[in-house]
Amino acid sequence: MNERTARPAGRGTVAWDLGPQADGTEMPPDLSFTTPGGLRHRAPARFGPELGRVVRPPLLARELMLGDAWKGVQVRLPSADVRDPHEFQALEAEVGAALTIHRAFLGSPFQGLFPVPVGYDMDAAEPFLIYATPRGEPATGLVHGISTTDQRIIERDLVLAVRLLEGLGLVHRGIVPAAVRWDGERAQLWDLGATARIGAPRTPWGTAPYASPEQRAGVGEADARDALWSTAQLMYQLVAGRPGRPDGPPADLDAYRSLAQSLGDAFAPRAEDRPTPARLLGLLAPDPDPATVLMAGPDPLEPYRREFDDVLDRKRATAGIDGHAGHDGIGGTGGIGGQGVPRGPGAAQGYAAPPDDRPRENLNPPGQDRGRLRGWLGGTTDRERGRSGRGRR
Repeated sequence: MNERTARPAGRGTVAWDLGPQADGTEMPPDLSFTTPGGLRHRAPARFGPELGRVVRPPLLARELMLGDAWKGVQVRLPSADVRDPHEFQALEAEVGAALTIHRAFLGSPFQGLFPVPVGYDMDAAEPFLIYATPRGEPATGLVHGISTTDQRIIERDLVLAVRLLEGLGLVHRGIVPAAVRWDGERAQLWDLGATARIGAPRTPWGTAPYASPEQRAGVGEADARDALWSTAQLMYQLVAGRPGRPDGPPADLDAYRSLAQSLGDAFAPRAEDRPTPARLLGLLAPDPDPATVLMAGPDPLEPYRREFDDVLDRKRATAGIDGHAGHDGIGGTGGIGGQGVPRGPGAAQGYAAPPDDRPRENLNPPGQDRGRLRGWLGGTTDRERGRSGRGRR
């Protein structure tokens, strides 16, 4: 028979279906995972080469094909590291942030600013998270300078991402060239495991010059303006082609007038002296603040979040892992669901495969608010407005 032999697989297992295909070759194994909507899904899976500059160690990333055509990226924790509480919580933080962000912005104009999660399984021999294929290439390839037009788009997208995360009660501590992708039109912010809760005690994190002085020292409380320092340092790197100073504004900042005008105040060494994300975003894109539009309304997925938190609690208890053991990211305190983090609705739109199975009711912003969001990222970039400014400095 040419049909694949159906075999049940337990949660977290990969079922090898050995029935031959029409051409006589062996069928690939089925990968079983949970979709962001909380349902189990199985699909034949083929794995490609390992990918660099997608996630930070100990996590690994590799290309993935589900079924006959859908391609994405699998982020996983090697089996040798699963019982290490710190290493396991690194993946837990990535999954928790990815699901929280995805549920907040699914179907909105802002979904493309972040990686799109497709599925996950924290009980597999090598726990994993599946993302849709990243957009573009890492910003590390832009170190030889960028045009004024591209500068404005990238800095707007990053400040917008910082503001949206602030609306969720999160701050991204890992905005570095390798975590930012650029496809010539839009930026995309990866390394979601680097998020932390705003107001949580800072722990030493990151490297100079991209991490702020307070973040590197681990003093005070996590602040959304920490990410503005990182954004300013990243943009200086892209504009000037070299790293900035680790403890203040670059000495030659005035030589890059457009950067000084937009992000000059974000180089302040202390977070309290930097502008807020909302204020800075208002300078870069004077449209209605998107966070105030999207963060209203009930979250229809809260039951799924509570169920997932319960599953992780049982897994931690079985493995002897303390869910609060020294991790201040979103996954390590309060579970994957991010209890206490405000979330907002998004329109129910699927992705290529597998289908998104979220509940369909109460997911659209009110009609008036949808209209207010049309100006964001939909035909309003400098390039699309026909503005010039492509010359290099």
